[in-house]
Amino acid sequence: MWTKSKSLMLSIFCTRLFLVLLVAGVIFAPQIVAWYFGESPDAQAIHLAFRITIYCCAVPGLFLLLCLHRLLRNLRRERVFEQENVTLLRAISWLCIAVGVVTLVSGFYYTSFFLVAAAAAFCGLIVRVVKNVFEQAIEIKTENDYTI
Repeated sequence: MWTKSKSLMLSIFCTRLFLVLLVAGVIFAPQIVAWYFGESPDAQAIHLAFRITIYCCAVPGLFLLLCLHRLLRNLRRERVFEQENVTLLRAISWLCIAVGVVTLVSGFYYTSFFLVAAAAAFCGLIVRVVKNVFEQAIEIKTENDYTI
């Protein structure tokens, strides 16, 4: 039977897995780019730009995964409606937008990045809405705590 606890543990596992994949992607970025574009002289021009995009997206990606891990840890400890979670959601939202900006700029040399930019910005928007919901819920919870 699938439970809330199992779902949370799966989310934590996936977050850790993505963290490992992110680190591996950064370490092996030159090989990945060479494999993807090939070794032809024409492809060499894009290799550096593509790796710069990977590295620039990896930094906010790393912080995003760390914030997500802290958020999931708080949920596992049943600390749901707390200001720290709002702060983490705000950070996650801005980090998604940062990836969106980097990939938007990168879209001018590799057009597929425009799609990534739109997806990252959309994720940032969704997380921002969830953050606003959490903020409202904390206000309501605080009012209820003070009500007799």
